[in-house]
Amino acid sequence: MCLPHAGGTAHEFRSWGARLSSDVAVYAVQYPGRQDRFVEPLVDDMGTMVERIVEVLEPWIGEPLMLFGHSMGAYIAYEVAAELERRHGQVIDLLAVSGAAPPHRKRRGRIHELSDTELIADLKRVNASLADLLAQPELVKVLLPMIRADYRLSERYERHDPLPVKAPLVALSGNADPEVDRSGLEAWSAFANSRFDVIVLQGGHFYLFDGEADVTAALAAHLPGAPHWSNGR
Repeated sequence: MCLPHAGGTAHEFRSWGARLSSDVAVYAVQYPGRQDRFVEPLVDDMGTMVERIVEVLEPWIGEPLMLFGHSMGAYIAYEVAAELERRHGQVIDLLAVSGAAPPHRKRRGRIHELSDTELIADLKRVNASLADLLAQPELVKVLLPMIRADYRLSERYERHDPLPVKAPLVALSGNADPEVDRSGLEAWSAFANSRFDVIVLQGGHFYLFDGEADVTAALAAHLPGAPHWSNGR
Protein backbone atom coordinates (compact mmCIF):
# COMPACT_ATOMS: atom_id res chain seq x y z
CA MET A 1 0.00 0.00 0.00
CA CYS A 2 1.50 3.33 -1.11
CA LEU A 3 0.86 6.62 0.67
CA PRO A 4 1.55 9.80 -1.36
CA HIS A 5 3.35 12.99 -0.39
CA ALA A 6 1.60 16.26 0.42
CA GLY A 7 -0.42 17.26 -2.62
CA GLY A 8 0.08 13.82 -4.13
CA THR A 9 -2.46 11.35 -5.48
CA ALA A 10 -2.81 7.61 -5.86
CA HIS A 11 -2.37 8.06 -9.62
CA GLU A 12 1.37 8.65 -9.15
CA PHE A 13 1.90 4.97 -8.32
CA ARG A 14 -0.10 3.65 -11.27
CA SER A 15 2.87 2.02 -13.04
CA TRP A 16 4.59 0.44 -10.05
CA GLY A 17 2.71 -2.84 -10.35
CA ALA A 18 4.14 -3.52 -13.80
CA ARG A 19 7.67 -3.27 -12.38
CA LEU A 20 7.14 -5.86 -9.65
CA SER A 21 6.51 -9.58 -9.84
CA SER A 22 3.06 -10.78 -10.83
CA ASP A 23 2.29 -11.98 -7.29
CA VAL A 24 2.66 -8.43 -5.88
CA ALA A 25 -0.40 -6.18 -6.07
CA VAL A 26 0.18 -2.44 -5.73
CA TYR A 27 -2.52 -0.25 -4.21
CA ALA A 28 -2.31 3.42 -3.31
CA VAL A 29 -4.29 5.52 -0.87
CA GLN A 30 -6.32 8.32 -2.43
CA TYR A 31 -6.55 10.94 0.28
CA PRO A 32 -9.97 12.64 0.58
CA GLY A 33 -10.58 15.81 -1.40
CA ARG A 34 -8.78 14.99 -4.65
CA GLN A 35 -9.45 13.33 -7.99
CA ASP A 36 -12.16 10.66 -7.60
CA ARG A 37 -12.64 11.72 -3.92
CA PHE A 38 -12.81 15.42 -4.72
CA VAL A 39 -16.24 15.97 -3.15
CA GLU A 40 -15.15 14.54 0.21
CA PRO A 41 -13.94 16.91 2.93
CA LEU A 42 -10.19 17.33 3.23
CA VAL A 43 -8.49 15.69 6.23
CA ASP A 44 -5.88 17.86 7.92
CA ASP A 45 -5.04 15.97 11.10
CA MET A 46 -2.98 12.81 11.53
CA GLY A 47 -5.33 11.00 13.91
CA THR A 48 -8.29 11.12 11.55
CA MET A 49 -6.22 10.11 8.53
CA VAL A 50 -4.64 7.16 10.32
CA GLU A 51 -7.94 5.92 11.72
CA ARG A 52 -9.56 5.89 8.27
CA ILE A 53 -6.66 4.05 6.64
CA VAL A 54 -6.45 1.51 9.45
CA GLU A 55 -10.15 0.75 9.01
CA VAL A 56 -9.55 0.06 5.32
CA LEU A 57 -6.54 -2.19 5.98
CA GLU A 58 -7.93 -4.26 8.86
CA PRO A 59 -9.83 -6.68 6.57
CA TRP A 60 -6.46 -7.51 4.97
CA ILE A 61 -4.84 -8.60 8.21
CA GLY A 62 -3.31 -12.03 7.69
CA GLU A 63 -2.35 -11.28 4.10
CA PRO A 64 1.20 -10.17 3.16
CA LEU A 65 1.17 -6.40 3.54
CA MET A 66 3.78 -3.71 2.94
CA LEU A 67 3.43 0.03 3.53
CA PHE A 68 5.40 2.59 1.53
CA GLY A 69 5.04 6.29 2.28
CA HIS A 70 6.85 9.27 0.79
CA SER A 71 7.43 12.57 2.64
CA MET A 72 4.13 13.28 4.44
CA GLY A 73 3.14 9.75 3.47
CA ALA A 74 6.14 8.39 5.40
CA TYR A 75 4.70 9.70 8.66
CA ILE A 76 1.23 8.41 7.83
CA ALA A 77 2.64 4.98 6.93
CA TYR A 78 4.59 4.80 10.18
CA GLU A 79 1.59 5.82 12.31
CA VAL A 80 -0.67 3.34 10.47
CA ALA A 81 1.85 0.55 11.10
CA ALA A 82 2.14 1.51 14.78
CA GLU A 83 -1.64 1.59 15.22
CA LEU A 84 -2.15 -1.74 13.46
CA GLU A 85 0.51 -3.29 15.70
CA ARG A 86 -1.12 -1.79 18.79
CA ARG A 87 -4.39 -3.47 17.85
CA HIS A 88 -3.22 -6.72 16.28
CA GLY A 89 0.50 -7.29 16.86
CA GLN A 90 2.91 -7.54 13.95
CA VAL A 91 0.78 -7.61 10.83
CA ILE A 92 2.95 -5.48 8.50
CA ASP A 93 5.64 -7.39 6.60
CA LEU A 94 7.60 -4.28 5.61
CA LEU A 95 7.40 -0.58 6.43
CA ALA A 96 9.23 1.67 3.94
CA VAL A 97 9.57 5.37 4.76
CA SER A 98 10.85 7.70 2.06
CA GLY A 99 12.04 11.29 1.76
CA ALA A 100 11.52 12.23 5.41
CA ALA A 101 13.50 12.62 8.60
CA PRO A 102 12.09 10.57 11.49
CA PRO A 103 9.31 12.22 13.51
CA HIS A 104 11.50 13.15 16.47
CA ARG A 105 13.90 14.98 14.14
CA LYS A 106 11.47 16.60 11.71
CA ARG A 107 11.68 20.35 11.29
CA ARG A 108 8.81 22.46 12.55
CA GLY A 109 7.16 24.28 9.67
CA ARG A 110 4.46 26.87 9.10
CA ILE A 111 4.15 26.64 5.34
CA HIS A 112 0.42 25.95 5.70
CA GLU A 113 0.06 29.48 7.13
CA LEU A 114 1.62 31.20 4.10
CA SER A 115 -0.41 33.39 1.77
CA ASP A 116 -1.48 31.83 -1.52
CA THR A 117 1.29 33.69 -3.36
CA GLU A 118 3.93 32.55 -0.88
CA LEU A 119 2.66 28.99 -0.91
CA ILE A 120 2.78 28.85 -4.70
CA ALA A 121 6.36 30.15 -4.66
CA ASP A 122 7.37 27.49 -2.16
CA LEU A 123 5.73 24.72 -4.16
CA LYS A 124 7.64 25.78 -7.28
CA ARG A 125 10.87 25.75 -5.25
CA VAL A 126 10.28 22.22 -3.99
CA ASN A 127 8.88 20.76 -7.20
CA ALA A 128 9.66 22.68 -10.40
CA SER A 129 7.43 20.33 -12.40
CA LEU A 130 4.39 22.03 -10.83
CA ALA A 131 5.20 25.40 -12.41
CA ASP A 132 2.91 24.94 -15.42
CA LEU A 133 -0.01 23.76 -13.28
CA LEU A 134 0.42 26.60 -10.82
CA ALA A 135 0.30 29.12 -13.65
CA GLN A 136 -3.33 28.20 -14.32
CA PRO A 137 -5.68 30.12 -11.98
CA GLU A 138 -8.51 27.58 -12.20
CA LEU A 139 -6.22 24.73 -11.22
CA VAL A 140 -4.72 26.78 -8.41
CA LYS A 141 -8.20 27.17 -6.91
CA VAL A 142 -8.49 23.38 -6.81
CA LEU A 143 -4.95 22.51 -5.76
CA LEU A 144 -4.11 25.03 -3.06
CA PRO A 145 -6.76 24.02 -0.48
CA MET A 146 -5.72 20.38 -0.87
CA ILE A 147 -2.01 21.15 -0.56
CA ARG A 148 -2.54 23.52 2.36
CA ALA A 149 -4.51 20.85 4.24
CA ASP A 150 -1.75 18.31 3.62
CA TYR A 151 0.91 20.70 4.88
CA ARG A 152 -1.23 21.44 7.93
CA LEU A 153 -1.46 17.71 8.70
CA SER A 154 2.27 17.15 8.21
CA GLU A 155 3.51 20.26 10.00
CA ARG A 156 1.29 19.81 13.04
CA TYR A 157 2.20 16.15 13.40
CA GLU A 158 4.53 15.48 16.32
CA ARG A 159 6.02 12.41 17.98
CA HIS A 160 8.90 13.30 20.27
CA ASP A 161 9.58 9.83 21.69
CA PRO A 162 10.21 7.02 19.18
CA LEU A 163 7.77 4.14 19.32
CA PRO A 164 9.55 1.25 17.60
CA VAL A 165 7.53 -1.02 15.31
CA LYS A 166 8.01 -4.76 15.06
CA ALA A 167 7.81 -4.69 11.27
CA PRO A 168 11.08 -4.62 9.31
CA LEU A 169 11.82 -0.99 8.46
CA VAL A 170 13.52 0.53 5.42
CA ALA A 171 14.33 4.24 5.09
CA LEU A 172 14.92 5.62 1.58
CA SER A 173 15.79 8.93 -0.07
CA GLY A 174 17.50 10.51 -3.03
CA ASN A 175 21.14 11.47 -2.59
CA ALA A 176 20.30 15.13 -3.36
CA ASP A 177 17.14 15.38 -1.25
CA PRO A 178 17.21 18.67 0.70
CA GLU A 179 14.65 17.32 3.17
CA VAL A 180 16.73 14.46 4.58
CA ASP A 181 20.35 13.25 4.40
CA ARG A 182 21.81 9.84 5.20
CA SER A 183 22.15 10.59 8.91
CA GLY A 184 18.48 11.51 8.95
CA LEU A 185 17.59 8.20 7.33
CA GLU A 186 19.77 6.31 9.80
CA ALA A 187 17.95 8.03 12.67
CA TRP A 188 14.86 6.02 11.70
CA SER A 189 16.63 3.08 13.38
CA ALA A 190 15.18 4.38 16.66
CA PHE A 191 11.76 3.38 15.29
CA ALA A 192 12.82 -0.18 14.37
CA ASN A 193 12.48 -3.14 16.70
CA SER A 194 13.84 -5.71 14.28
CA ARG A 195 15.51 -5.40 10.89
CA PHE A 196 16.47 -1.99 9.60
CA ASP A 197 18.06 -0.80 6.36
CA VAL A 198 18.93 2.47 4.64
CA ILE A 199 18.72 2.92 0.86
CA VAL A 200 20.05 6.03 -0.91
CA LEU A 201 19.35 6.33 -4.63
CA GLN A 202 20.08 8.97 -7.25
CA GLY A 203 17.89 12.05 -7.28
CA GLY A 204 16.27 14.80 -5.27
CA HIS A 205 13.17 14.85 -3.11
CA PHE A 206 11.06 13.27 -5.85
CA TYR A 207 13.66 10.67 -6.79
CA LEU A 208 11.02 7.93 -6.61
CA PHE A 209 9.31 9.17 -9.78
CA ASP A 210 12.43 9.94 -11.82
CA GLY A 211 14.04 6.65 -10.78
CA GLU A 212 10.97 4.45 -10.52
CA ALA A 213 12.74 1.31 -11.73
CA ASP A 214 15.50 1.65 -9.11
CA VAL A 215 13.03 2.31 -6.31
CA THR A 216 10.78 -0.64 -7.08
CA ALA A 217 13.83 -2.92 -7.48
CA ALA A 218 15.16 -1.83 -4.09
CA LEU A 219 11.79 -2.44 -2.45
CA ALA A 220 11.43 -5.83 -4.14
CA ALA A 221 14.75 -6.89 -2.57
CA HIS A 222 13.22 -6.30 0.86
CA LEU A 223 9.86 -7.96 0.37
CA PRO A 224 9.09 -11.15 2.31
CA GLY A 225 10.95 -14.04 0.72
CA ALA A 226 13.77 -11.92 -0.71
CA PRO A 227 17.18 -13.61 -0.20
CA HIS A 228 18.61 -11.26 2.38
CA TRP A 229 18.82 -7.74 3.74
CA SER A 230 21.97 -5.74 3.16
CA ASN A 231 21.92 -4.38 6.74
CA GLY A 232 19.58 -6.52 8.79
CA ARG A 233 19.53 -6.88 12.54
